[in-house]
Amino acid sequence: MKVKIELSRQGNFIFAILMIHFVFFGYIANVFKKEVGERILFLYQILFNPASILSLIILFTIVFFMVFREKFFEYGIRNSIWLIPIIIGQSWMWFWIINGFDIISIGKFFIRIEGWLTILSILGVNLFSAILASLAKQRYEKYIHPNQNNLKKREGESK
Repeated sequence: MKVKIELSRQGNFIFAILMIHFVFFGYIANVFKKEVGERILFLYQILFNPASILSLIILFTIVFFMVFREKFFEYGIRNSIWLIPIIIGQSWMWFWIINGFDIISIGKFFIRIEGWLTILSILGVNLFSAILASLAKQRYEKYIHPNQNNLKKREGESK
């Protein structure tokens, strides 16, 4: 099995990672400052908090536009799933920056139910926004090229 990764095709994914790092976590840092505590580790507490509901909208928007910009929506959905461990890793990194390096926080993440709720909530948000983006992309393509299917049928009939 030969795995070939084209960096030119990963531009949307890399851009989404940078947006999550600077915009999503930047917003969380601006809202909570040093008082974020363990909530940065267990992101579901931040995503569904009424005081910081904009973070959920920011994450949804980043994933939506990443998938919408992909040529094939399957790649976008795959990339949205790949974002989950990256978001969790960045939340650990931000936790360590704010509270000091503590390797035990990784163990706490997987032992406590809040860690699994975080994984499931990020998975739900990412997949929901990715599926909506793929449906929007299909509608957009149908709107931009409404007669494309008729042209393909006519070309097939003439052969």
